[in-house]
Amino acid sequence: MTSTIQTAEAQGSWAGADFFDPDFRDDPYPKLARLREKEPVNLTPVNTWRVSGYDDVKSIFVSAKTSMTSLSGESPNFDPADTKGSFLEFVLNKDGLEHRRLRGLLQKSFGRKTVRLMEEEVRRTVEEGLDRALAEGGMDVISTLAHEVPSRMICQIMGVPLQDRQMFNEWTAARTNAFFGKFLPPDVQQRTRDAGEAMEDYFRVLLAERKKNLGDDLLSSMIQASEGGDKFAEEELIIQAIGVIVAGYETTIGLLGNGTRAFVDHPEQLDKLRQNPSLVKNATEECLRYDTPILFNWRVLEEPYKVGGITLPADAVIWQLLASANRDPARFKNPNVFDIEREDVAHQSFGGGAHFCLGNQLAKMEAHQVFGQLAERTKGMRLEPGQIEWSHSFFRVMASYPVSFL
Repeated sequence: MTSTIQTAEAQGSWAGADFFDPDFRDDPYPKLARLREKEPVNLTPVNTWRVSGYDDVKSIFVSAKTSMTSLSGESPNFDPADTKGSFLEFVLNKDGLEHRRLRGLLQKSFGRKTVRLMEEEVRRTVEEGLDRALAEGGMDVISTLAHEVPSRMICQIMGVPLQDRQMFNEWTAARTNAFFGKFLPPDVQQRTRDAGEAMEDYFRVLLAERKKNLGDDLLSSMIQASEGGDKFAEEELIIQAIGVIVAGYETTIGLLGNGTRAFVDHPEQLDKLRQNPSLVKNATEECLRYDTPILFNWRVLEEPYKVGGITLPADAVIWQLLASANRDPARFKNPNVFDIEREDVAHQSFGGGAHFCLGNQLAKMEAHQVFGQLAERTKGMRLEPGQIEWSHSFFRVMASYPVSFL
């Protein structure tokens, strides 16, 4: 039976899965499973709708008429006091012609050509990191690989001096919280604002320098497009630069770190990859399905839409639970099993529709190199107990993950 629920009249609950509980990301999957089973379309206390089934999440991406902002033009999730380095003008928060204009420019720097050009350098970076780790008998996966690889790549693409990349470790982690800053505690909101201010100041200086000395990088391309009449204001250029760094850096840290952890926890799967290196592409997709760094994202309905037997009203804010969809037993056999030979690994980790992840090819190429070389060059790994630390990121990203080689 279909029912219509108006958000202003309904009482929401977290249904045992409060995303803003600090302990939630330690092991979110049992709570997500209960939510998916009990209340697959869930109204939260903050008046947003969580959709957790695979088919329903996919339906929102491909069939619903949605926007990234409310009918008033405001973001449903952003902290209104967070103004410096704000994502309001970032391509991810734009729709229609404006989104296509910005995405078209950025896409030139994240396509197959860039992936091919970067692949050899990624291989060398991973190789050098593992050389040191093997000589020392172990490594912190996050600092040695998960930070080092994407930071080098995204800074080269953007035109950020490589010697500055360590500055972004704390900034990008803190800045991810801006995507849902409206709902976070005051201290986290302040840390998020501070990171936005620091990044805006940094890119304002870098932009002025780059205008005097254009290079073969994304920041230079945006400057040239602006001068060519594409009407990129300076503020818009700065926001695109911040957004690309945050989105392209932090999420890949999560993929490489969480994926490596999955192999450590399931050594038989690493053995499979050693025996059959051609599995590395499928293994990467399975890592993305099994433990995605982005647990959920959002859309706003532009018109009423029926999902999970409930017709949601126009302007309803929907949080699609990517992590839940990826482990939906209605879609995947034995969804809680990590299996790099799994067939049809059609995960939702890169989102869908017009906002499908721009840097997905680059991220997967980096993962192919990391997971492939781990399998090829190690005989086994042992996690040092009690050493996992989570970052300040809103995403499910570790700050430290030490391993020892057997």
